[in-house]
Order: sequence, then C-alpha cells, then structure tokens
Amino acid sequence: MKWIDSARPHGSVNNQVTAVFDGHPDHYGSSPQGDIRVIFSDGCSADDTIKRMVDDDGQKKNCVVVSDDKDVYLYARSLGCRVMSVQAFVKGGVRAAARGVPADGKYISLSRQEKINKEFSEIWLKEKQ
Repeated sequence: MKWIDSARPHGSVNNQVTAVFDGHPDHYGSSPQGDIRVIFSDGCSADDTIKRMVDDDGQKKNCVVVSDDKDVYLYARSLGCRVMSVQAFVKGGVRAAARGVPADGKYISLSRQEKINKEFSEIWLKEKQ
C-alpha cells in the first residue's frame, strides 16, 4: 500500500484507489494511512465484492479495475470499465493506459476492439454492418 501511495500509478491524487481483500478487518487490522481505501469482503469473496462495486458504479467508463483474476477482468470489461493486469498497473499504471501506452503489450481501447470485431465480422462472417 505504501508503494501505491508514493508511486501513484493511478495518476492524479483525484483518482480514488480502493483495495479489496478477502477476510474481516478485525482479523487483519485497520486500513493503512494514506489516500487508499481498503475494504475487506467480510463473509463473501473479494471477487464478488469487486463485481458488486462495479455494478454499483455510476461512471463505469471512468472506472479502472486492476486484477489478474480472469473472471473479474472479463466481468468489469463487459460492463464498460477499463481493465488492466496487476503487472500493467505496476509498470505504467493508469497514466500509461490513459495515454494509450501498452504497458503489458496487451492493452487496446474498447473502441479499437469494436473496430477489429467489426472488420473480422465483415471478412469472416460476410456480414455487412
């Protein structure tokens, strides 16, 4: 948590960071100091907590979910959130992704994905859109 607070891979101090862990806060201590909000899932999985938070987010296009869990990653992306792996977050963070820099070589924007899907549909499925 100290690294996130000092390195700020999330960019601006206005970008809120929330870390979600399995467990109960009474067993693992209190939230660390700094601008990072820490949530313990308390009775359900951290993955389910993250999915619920994404569902409830009113500005999904401004939400970035950092996870190496494929289910969480795909779920958040399907709802319109930006997603990135932990490695990409550590290497360049949200700032690099916002500039279109592929920190892990795998990031492409949602609009680029749609353009590729449309092109493949026209070529391989002979669909005209």
